[in-house]
Amino acid sequence: MMLDSIHTEHGYINRLLNILQQKLDAIENGRTVNYSLIKDIVEYLQQYAEHCHHPKEDILYRYYQSHYAKNGDMQSLEQEHHQLAQLTAEFADTVEMVLMDAVIPLDIFAEKLNVFVARQKAHLEFEEKNIFPLIRRDFTAEDWVAVSKELHVYQDDPLFGEHVDARYQKLSEHISK
Repeated sequence: MMLDSIHTEHGYINRLLNILQQKLDAIENGRTVNYSLIKDIVEYLQQYAEHCHHPKEDILYRYYQSHYAKNGDMQSLEQEHHQLAQLTAEFADTVEMVLMDAVIPLDIFAEKLNVFVARQKAHLEFEEKNIFPLIRRDFTAEDWVAVSKELHVYQDDPLFGEHVDARYQKLSEHISK
């Protein structure tokens, strides 16, 4: 079922956010971190989450909004996806600057990383606790059929899918440890 697949993807994203949290803890404790790994995670979130994961959710939200919502319950979620994409792009730029040896104070980088992880986790938690239960409760078999017709065939997950993209090989190895 589509919601199960989205829930599984949330689990993957949470694993990546936990790695970023570990990197934040390392920075705060004066240990060195692998910024390339941070870049890989942020890039994955930009590529896969924004282009495959969020569009699936947006289809669900729009359908729910038009058929069940009373007062725009889910309208803000699509907007939040846009805000998260903007936050991710800004954070990706910061990581890129660090990798190009730009002088960014560690406390500033740590704060940006902290905000990034916190916003992403809060978003996932909100969807899991407040949105998905409504969809599970209200959607009928006909609703799921209608929604599935709107879905496009999305690319295989380049990190957690059947075949790990060469681009994410190091990140995959890190996750496996």
